[in-house]
Amino acid sequence: MSASVDHSRGRSKVHPRSRLGCRTCKIRRVKCGEEKPSCVRCTSTGRKCDFEDAQPPSTISVIANPLSLSPNTNTVWRERRAFAYYFESAASSIGGGLDVDFWRTVVPQVCRYEPAVWDAIITISALFEYAKKSPNPVLQGRDSQISLTQNHQDALGWYSRSVSAVRQRIEQGSVDVFVGLISCVLFICIEAIQGNADGALQLYRQGVQLIIALRPQIASGAASQASMLEDTIIPIFVRLGTFALAIGGAPVTALLNDTEHALTKQFDSLKSAREAIVLLAIEIPLFETSCTKHLLQAGASHVPEEFNLKLFSLATRLKNWHTSFEKLMTSLRTKDLLSLQQIGTSALLLSYHEMLYIMLETCTSLSLMQFDAYLPNFQNIVEQCGNAPKASERSDGTQPPFTFEVNVGLPLWFTSLRCREPRTRRAALALLYQAPSVQGFYQCSIWATVGRTIMELEESRAMEINGVHHTPIFGALESTNGPISGSELATTSSYAVSEPRIPAALFIPEEVRIGPIAAFRPMDGFPPGTTEADIAKWNRGPDQLFLRFSRNERGLADDSCRIVYEYIPLDF
Repeated sequence: MSASVDHSRGRSKVHPRSRLGCRTCKIRRVKCGEEKPSCVRCTSTGRKCDFEDAQPPSTISVIANPLSLSPNTNTVWRERRAFAYYFESAASSIGGGLDVDFWRTVVPQVCRYEPAVWDAIITISALFEYAKKSPNPVLQGRDSQISLTQNHQDALGWYSRSVSAVRQRIEQGSVDVFVGLISCVLFICIEAIQGNADGALQLYRQGVQLIIALRPQIASGAASQASMLEDTIIPIFVRLGTFALAIGGAPVTALLNDTEHALTKQFDSLKSAREAIVLLAIEIPLFETSCTKHLLQAGASHVPEEFNLKLFSLATRLKNWHTSFEKLMTSLRTKDLLSLQQIGTSALLLSYHEMLYIMLETCTSLSLMQFDAYLPNFQNIVEQCGNAPKASERSDGTQPPFTFEVNVGLPLWFTSLRCREPRTRRAALALLYQAPSVQGFYQCSIWATVGRTIMELEESRAMEINGVHHTPIFGALESTNGPISGSELATTSSYAVSEPRIPAALFIPEEVRIGPIAAFRPMDGFPPGTTEADIAKWNRGPDQLFLRFSRNERGLADDSCRIVYEYIPLDF
């Protein structure tokens, strides 16, 4: 055995001469990572990997031979424990049931020969475990609190070490493209779990730009590299793009190839159905934004013909998706192949279908009253999102604190903003509070707080207009003493499929309905048309997060309406 010193870590690193590597690596006289059935060194360079005994790697081999060979045995033990927790608990929750191979096979394979990926994995594991236990640390006992603190400290140290290693490799020009992209994905996870959505989004943009720059040369190179990029890495970034679009965008469209024919095929699995609905979950919100922008800027009552042609195309593709999805589900039911996890995943996909259907049906008009006609669709979103947690439910019946994949957050947030029927709206918020705490880049509690704020503003003003100061139609949840708490909202899930009994006269009037919203911090600049005077009355600092929202104000002399903008601080 030969030993060398890794100065970036300040400890000795031993490079054993492996007798278990593949024949290709032996011939090339390079160290094989021993990943089976094909090692990463071979697959990343397009070479054929040849093992005598092609058995998949196990977590035991990685734990028994960790990259960390620190003389501090306690540190080594904590790293091994963190990896074991990642492999057994965190990986399946982070990636969901449809992407477990990437998180439990590809990433652990790479970590066997790439220290930066090893450090990133154990960072995610420590943060994941910390997030799971930390909501009520006082109830954990003194020893558990010390353990949580140690976990968090370990995570910060490992993350810093991982980032430093990647930066050093970049400066040396020796970083492997796939190691760089996988590290980027893992770093996005780490920032998101810590609640740093801005940092996660910045990393996401960097990853997209890296893919755009490297895609042409990879496509013309080894087939295995192109497959890895197109079938694994890019779909991850595309799915993350649905979250990025929710707050004003990121360059996800640059990753999309021709999608016109992507949704006409039959689905052979829930994964293929998921990939197809994700494409529509990017294109349809972008189209809705284009329609809204045109109607506002042109002051028009309708969109031009080319918009209608695009609308027809998207509507046809969404209908085709639903037809193919129903055929897939019929096939799975006939073969008795549906597990609880698959039932939950199918419910999640249906909730996205309902959300996108409502978007398409309403995107060519600025009227906020038109959403009332789609109450059954909103109720179906809530019902499906009530079943969807089966896909991510853990063995102890709880939801994970974090998931990297599409989840119920977006459909429920959409419902909380667009649906004005009180029970359905509250049921959506209740489920949003119960969902995995962090989805993609964002914390669900922030989405729920914004949705609850909009609901309370509309309802309080509606009661003022109707002269109603207390009414039983909002049920026990209606409060005149302050905001509705998450625990109170959590009691409303039974309202998800109840028949509406709200008198039409007490629906939210049009003039108090809140339209497009935006969040901003003065330190980052103001939205168009916003001035310092608009927020000065709140006497808040430049890092305060504000919500900007619009509503229609009816004139006193006639029935004409004009759009007015208002601002309130958001405190989480």
